[in-house]
Amino acid sequence: MNKKGLIGICGHIGVGHSHSHSGFVQDDAAGLTVAAAILKRKFPVETLIVAAEGDIYNSSIIVKTKDGGVGQVWVKKGLTPWEADMIKNVIGMDALYPQLTVLRTFGRIYGQGAMEIAVSLQAAIALALIDTFVVNYPKDFLLVDEDLPLTIGKILGTVIDIEGIPVAIMLTVNASLGGIGPIEDLEGNVMLGRKGKLIKTLGLDKTPTIIIESKNYQPVSCDSLENNTFLIRANRDYDNLVVAGALIQAADELGMEYKCDFDTLNRGLDDFSKSRVRLAEKIIEYGESFKRAEVSHRKVKLISELISILREEAGGVTFMTDSLQKSVGSAGMMKGTSAVLSLLVTRDYIEQFKIPFITDSDVEAYTRIIYTALEKLYDKLDLARAELQAKFDFKEEDYKGIYKG
Repeated sequence: MNKKGLIGICGHIGVGHSHSHSGFVQDDAAGLTVAAAILKRKFPVETLIVAAEGDIYNSSIIVKTKDGGVGQVWVKKGLTPWEADMIKNVIGMDALYPQLTVLRTFGRIYGQGAMEIAVSLQAAIALALIDTFVVNYPKDFLLVDEDLPLTIGKILGTVIDIEGIPVAIMLTVNASLGGIGPIEDLEGNVMLGRKGKLIKTLGLDKTPTIIIESKNYQPVSCDSLENNTFLIRANRDYDNLVVAGALIQAADELGMEYKCDFDTLNRGLDDFSKSRVRLAEKIIEYGESFKRAEVSHRKVKLISELISILREEAGGVTFMTDSLQKSVGSAGMMKGTSAVLSLLVTRDYIEQFKIPFITDSDVEAYTRIIYTALEKLYDKLDLARAELQAKFDFKEEDYKGIYKG
């Protein structure tokens, strides 16, 4: 492939990253789903799941789509025969929706090793989705493996024409060996290892980019909402405000509800590391309390609370390396390159469903905003590129210790 994009679109799944700290909960497959749906317009594929098997002897899960995509993963603690039977229930569901498919099968999903089977199944579905494009259009796609310790994910890239605009599009599966994730040092447009080489091949290192992020609930931003609402984010000092402006113009033109935030996604701060330390101190505090506890109901209560903290808060500080997060922020954005589009849900929504999931109508809404924004951004491409060049600051050699290469 020798084509390069003039504008970029990046979408990922953080396999198992359903919960974070401060009450944050999400469908972190939304970016992958929307980006894959955009690809399906150019490269028609059938992504319905036609086979799914849990191998109790080899501790593995394999998922196959109607058009031949295969995703296979290993499960750390193995599978029971009953779990293997449950996995078969995904047959007939759509691999385009990894989180919804898992929720319909197991009811919930937690990372951090709390639900290894569900997380492993999510990884197998996402990998099968990616593989479906490669199997059917091998000459049109570039595919590389994640080269981080403990990861089994893959990154898919190509350049497509959208309304006459060459668009570099990248789909990233951030998945951890055994279903213990999340590890997301390679989310967004982070230019490291094999993904970095792919980014340069597609021209994404010099391309103003829309990063598609999760459908999520966060109490501070969502409790005042009456309807599910898009969120457009770009830090005014570090990200690409021209890209953000194009998304805002698109949402306005389409009459879609949205919020924007130019003060989030700050860089150079120690907040992420401080959050990790606070969590560690909380864990130590529970350990000390348990050391002193002798009465049964007290011991049970402490352990229950500790497990809740680990499964619902730890993902918010484990998913990225501290020094990398300080540079690219929690959405994996190289400075100057991009803005983020995500979808906020209401308190009523989260009280009903507990864990968000993206739907057909969500995908359609995301896609309408993105397509309209591409036209707006193309008209201001010189301004977006100038801002990218002025703000860009990423040195791959600073993070050589993170990845295998």
